[in-house]
Amino acid sequence: MQIDIHSHIIPGVDDGSPDLETSLGLLRMAAENGTTDIIATPHVIDVSTTLTWDAIRRYVEALQKEADDRGIPIKIHPGAETELNWDLLELIRQDHSAFCLAGSRYLLMEMPSLMLPPHLEEMIYELQLLDIVPVLAHPERQMQLMEQPQKLLDLLHRGCVAQSNGGSLTGVFGPKVHNNVHRLLKRNMIAFMGSDAHNLRHRNTDLKGAREKLEQHWGAEAATELLETRPLHILQNKALPPELYADRLPRTFADEGGETPKKKGFFAKLFG
Repeated sequence: MQIDIHSHIIPGVDDGSPDLETSLGLLRMAAENGTTDIIATPHVIDVSTTLTWDAIRRYVEALQKEADDRGIPIKIHPGAETELNWDLLELIRQDHSAFCLAGSRYLLMEMPSLMLPPHLEEMIYELQLLDIVPVLAHPERQMQLMEQPQKLLDLLHRGCVAQSNGGSLTGVFGPKVHNNVHRLLKRNMIAFMGSDAHNLRHRNTDLKGAREKLEQHWGAEAATELLETRPLHILQNKALPPELYADRLPRTFADEGGETPKKKGFFAKLFG
């Protein structure tokens, strides 16, 4: 079992899969490498020109039928990767499941790579009033957060959760991002891993390499939590128990939780 909560597999709607053949190839690759469920998260930015929530769900239904017809054993769920703004927030107020991962209470949010949105904390607060959990997409690639990691940690202490890309662990985005994701994992700041798949080449749905890296550096239990246990809470629309994530966060980014985790018994060692 493996759940991929971040992918651009709907054909022809954003900078991800360009056509149905590519989408089916990505789904087949995911299934062959152990993924049982995948959430389609096309980019949603400007509500006047982008996909509607109804359209995303229709595209997912159509893609699921194509996959079923070809015997690809994978379940596709609707979602979105949002660049949150006030117009989009208003749509979510009208339908609390709109654009959320698998129609749950979890909303995947992408921030511009260089600068944080000026009203980020205010928008996050508004989401939380709606009982929505902001999922911060690949913070290891966000320059300002990595220059001020305490700001990211503060957001996590306020109830956000973080998702990293498998490619960040395997080196797809270069050594700096690779180092960033290890800094975050060392401090238990990453809740989920996802593929963020865009194509069949280097940014694809094969999470096997990422899982191997997780097991190598942080242990099999950590890999299972990041790719199975916690993502299942999204599909079931359940809150992450504090002991599964929030209670493990350090107080400050300088805190490293003791010595570097070993391969076996990482979480058991730290948290009994």
